[in-house]
Amino acid sequence: MKNSILLLCLFLSINLLHAEEVSLSNPRISNSEIKFSEYGGSATIITEEQIRNSGASNVQELLRKVPGLSVKQSGGNGGVVSVFSRGSESDHNLVIIDGVKVNEIGGYYDFSRLTTNNIEKIEILRGPQAALYGPGAMGLVVSITKKKYAEKNSIFFNTAVGVGQSPSRGLQSDGSKYLINEQSFNLSGPLKLNEDDNYLKLGYSLGFQRVDDNGHMLKNNNHDKTDLDGGLSLRTSDNKLKIATSFNKKKTRYRYPTDSTGNTEGTPFLSTQKDRRHITSRSINLEYKVYEPLTLGTTYKYWYMHKWVESGYQAWNGVETNSDTNFWEKREGFEYYLKHNKDFGIVDVDSLVGYDRTIESSDYNTYGGSYYGHDDEIEQFYGNALLKFPYEISINPGIRKIHHETHGGYTLPSIFASKSIIETSTKIRGGMSKGIKYPNVYESYSQSFGLKPEKQKSYEIGIDQNIRTNMTLSATYFDTKITDLITYTGWVTGTQSGAVYKNVQEASSSGYEFSANIYFPKRIKTKLWFTKLETNTDKTGNYGGDANWPDNKDLLRRPRRSGGFVITKSSNFYNLILDGSYTGGRWDYESSGVRLWNKPFWNFNLYGEYKLDKSYIGYDLKPFIKIHNVFNDERQEILNFDSPGRTVFFGLKGNI
Repeated sequence: MKNSILLLCLFLSINLLHAEEVSLSNPRISNSEIKFSEYGGSATIITEEQIRNSGASNVQELLRKVPGLSVKQSGGNGGVVSVFSRGSESDHNLVIIDGVKVNEIGGYYDFSRLTTNNIEKIEILRGPQAALYGPGAMGLVVSITKKKYAEKNSIFFNTAVGVGQSPSRGLQSDGSKYLINEQSFNLSGPLKLNEDDNYLKLGYSLGFQRVDDNGHMLKNNNHDKTDLDGGLSLRTSDNKLKIATSFNKKKTRYRYPTDSTGNTEGTPFLSTQKDRRHITSRSINLEYKVYEPLTLGTTYKYWYMHKWVESGYQAWNGVETNSDTNFWEKREGFEYYLKHNKDFGIVDVDSLVGYDRTIESSDYNTYGGSYYGHDDEIEQFYGNALLKFPYEISINPGIRKIHHETHGGYTLPSIFASKSIIETSTKIRGGMSKGIKYPNVYESYSQSFGLKPEKQKSYEIGIDQNIRTNMTLSATYFDTKITDLITYTGWVTGTQSGAVYKNVQEASSSGYEFSANIYFPKRIKTKLWFTKLETNTDKTGNYGGDANWPDNKDLLRRPRRSGGFVITKSSNFYNLILDGSYTGGRWDYESSGVRLWNKPFWNFNLYGEYKLDKSYIGYDLKPFIKIHNVFNDERQEILNFDSPGRTVFFGLKGNI
């Protein structure tokens, strides 16, 4: 069966490419006045309906199906999930929830913590997007909008129990079974202040999701995460006044052996570590339409994280030692903006200008009892516009002026353009953009003083083609230059070891993204994608012959080839999804500072649901099954971290 699937994928990929799924509502890109259909860059939107039909319980499952992205997890559930986009680093991704930046200070974000709870839509923009979103938007932007309003009251729930199988190799696992639990519910609808008054539209949403398991390693490996969020929306019937507020609270815990490789001789699992995080974010947005073309708005944004790591170590003589590390990070600020539309005859201009002032602060207590922290003020002035000309030509210029209290000022422009040819259903697009990311606190204080911010400049050109009504194709070429790339290398001297962060002077990445959506009769859909990537350390500068970062070598953990497929068969009563993803060979490293080759692999997943007859039970109920790693293949997405074996979930979801 496995060979048959591979042959099917090969046949389809030879004859067809892939394209982005098109949203029927054609929404505007968050933080801009640009519509998706008129955007000149590479973007994907995933709707609430698509999320629920996919069976995904976390966002990383969805990102694995987006062209140009490489998603890697260090081990099983709870392990760090890194996303690489077009050769960028894993901390070059900006994640935004309801307008609030939720990355740790300096850019890092672990996608293992991001559930699909209560999501209305996900926007994914590839390439630098600093003009739209500010610092941190180097390689990828994932903007999530939570649900705050519904036309009718409803309760959606999803519950499942899974049986996972650990890999059958190494000291860390023996092929044994373990349990996984998933539960979520979402409550949303309108609120009536006065049954006779339809001028005010008030809506609400509340969501809860929890996932836990006892891990795929033999011992000291379990995790759980809880996600609670909600929102309120108030607007007048004429949309002159809009007020929206949202909050999100996350709690995660992950316990694991610190010797994750399983190479411990004698008695394994002597070292253990517990990583816990409590994260809170909230926002309040107000918009008022002064008159038809002019709207004023303001947003309050708050994000706070408390992270603590408990480590224990038992020496060979039986003596136990313990150490704790505490981290606190906070980001708080206000944004003020103005939207304006003006038709000048030959060109229609939708514009957005704004000012953002944010305070970032952190406090770190380290293992040895040392302390360090920082407080930085970041001021930003920005503007972007959508210029719509005759003959279906759109131009999207943007610029952002940033002043960082520690790292100084930078100006980051972008410009994208698109041309649609109605007669042939063709869209030609392309543009240029810049990005920047500042060093995080850990990088700055970990034997790595004097780090410069990372800068990125990227070009892309692409074409989207609709063929009749049953096929869309897309192809994109991109070329990126990275200056002062912050990289990690390990060092070993005798019995001592540690980490050093330095700037690689120049690096580059380029490649092609191909994708296709094909719609067959009898409600069969196929989605395909393929990425060819070339990366290079053009000039390492002060690294000077380091084993991890020599001149003219591949960047680490970036596969040269990647791709995948999704085949969906649906009817009025059931929905079946088979997906597969391919990750090509790539260079990785050990903590000792040695480059090693990580071999390629395929991964297959299956999802199926059946809709029970509502006339008998009165509710929309769907029992489902999902299988991850269908063929129980052993693989390492990150070198020396074995990924889980086959995992089978049985569950029930419904809408009451």
